Amino acid sequence: MKKFWKRRAVCRALAIITAIAATTLIAAPAFAAPADPSGGEQEKSFDPPEQEHAAFAYLYNFENDAVLYEKGDLNLPAYPASIVKIMSGVVAIEVLGEDRLKTATITEEMLDKASGNNIDLQPGEQVTAEQMLYALLVNGANDAAYVLAYIASGSAENFVERMNDKARELGMNGTFYTNPTGMHDDSMYTTAADTVKLAKYAYEIPYFMEIVSTPKYVMESANSDNNRNIRNRNCMISKYYRSDYFYDKAIGMNAGFTRQSGYSGVFVARSDDGKLTYLCVIMNAEATAAENGDNSVLHSYAGAIELFDWAFENYGYREVLSSKQVLAELPVTLSATVDYVTLVPSNSLTVYLRKDIDDEKDIKTVVNTEESIAAPVTKGQVAGSVKVMYEGRELGRSELITTADVTRSDFLYTVEKIREFTTGGFFIASAVSAVALTIAYVLVKARVRTRKLRRGTPGGFRKR
Repeated sequence: MKKFWKRRAVCRALAIITAIAATTLIAAPAFAAPADPSGGEQEKSFDPPEQEHAAFAYLYNFENDAVLYEKGDLNLPAYPASIVKIMSGVVAIEVLGEDRLKTATITEEMLDKASGNNIDLQPGEQVTAEQMLYALLVNGANDAAYVLAYIASGSAENFVERMNDKARELGMNGTFYTNPTGMHDDSMYTTAADTVKLAKYAYEIPYFMEIVSTPKYVMESANSDNNRNIRNRNCMISKYYRSDYFYDKAIGMNAGFTRQSGYSGVFVARSDDGKLTYLCVIMNAEATAAENGDNSVLHSYAGAIELFDWAFENYGYREVLSSKQVLAELPVTLSATVDYVTLVPSNSLTVYLRKDIDDEKDIKTVVNTEESIAAPVTKGQVAGSVKVMYEGRELGRSELITTADVTRSDFLYTVEKIREFTTGGFFIASAVSAVALTIAYVLVKARVRTRKLRRGTPGGFRKR
């Protein structure tokens, strides 16, 4: 009896242990090593970096006239700060034309209103217009801006009037200038949209872009041996003022700051192969404390670099149509040796697109051909067309051409001509006419014969 109870206790214990083990095994996945929080290989995000620390932001590709990013209502008023100097440079270049070496002696009147950043120009100093252009557009020197205004237009007032005339010419209807420097004036204003128009226009002036891409300019003195080293204040171009925003793809434009405008910048960057050029405009951006406690983060620069990196990484040229790609097989008639000929695009098609696009799923080709083609066929003969579509938008099109010569069978050609003749309208009309004439002839002949028979019948009589 004791053995029985011992056995029963052992069995019960084994049952409990087994149940616990089973429960543990079933629940094991919940307590296994933590799953990859990314869910394995995460799908890469192609969303642009949001510019939380700027009121206005804009990213544009020149070669493809494509806007990649916008933030804020770009038509709202904004203080222009040193971005004004882009217009000052454009107007001076256009007014001076080839007379860039025009010299002038600086007067006190020219320097009277030149406050803020300057290169310490002095009354009595002789300078050239080109030197003032470099000082203005490379270093953002306010004294150079006023001297240049006098050289180009005789006075600052006349020069500013020309700046406003140019703004109206460019459709910058939300812009009004009161000085050539951008130093704050409550009556001066612009918009991010107008700044974009100005930047696009300036970009098309090679001499302007040559100046703004210069990291350092040596201004030779006409009065002494004291040459000036003019450093670019655009930190994407030069490391002189800050090295943390240097950007090796940057090719120029302008950056500035005033208390009213915050940090603003117009930046242009180009890919290493020279095929893609981007414009980024950041206006009314903040400066925030850096995590390492060093220099503040200037979000005009930081934001532009983020957007440039995103664009270069996620956009590019891709071939969506290859001249070697067979897109159709077209039946061939009148040939004794070939049943069909293949068609390929007459040219390849490369377009600017996001790099994450799946060619098979997202890119569609619409082929249009005749039902067949008759021999003889010449290689390269146009036999249809193809257009490439993405999200309902046509990316481009090409003619479809044959890939081989096909000779004609004389026998099949003769048979086809006979068939065409016998099924043609003229043949059918002729046949119908012949049948109709034959029937008419038979009917007339029969009637004549009937009359003869009546006249010649013996004992015939006519009814009176």
